[in-house]
Amino acid sequence: MVNTILKEADLFCPNSVRINFTIYHTFSKNNHR
Repeated sequence: MVNTILKEADLFCPNSVRINFTIYHTFSKNNHR
């Protein structure tokens, strides 16, 4: 499901998606203390 969303968004703005995804992962890891 996540891969599908990333692939669809990748067609519009790959760089922004990767940056946002990285930031999202960083915040998620910080919140899972």
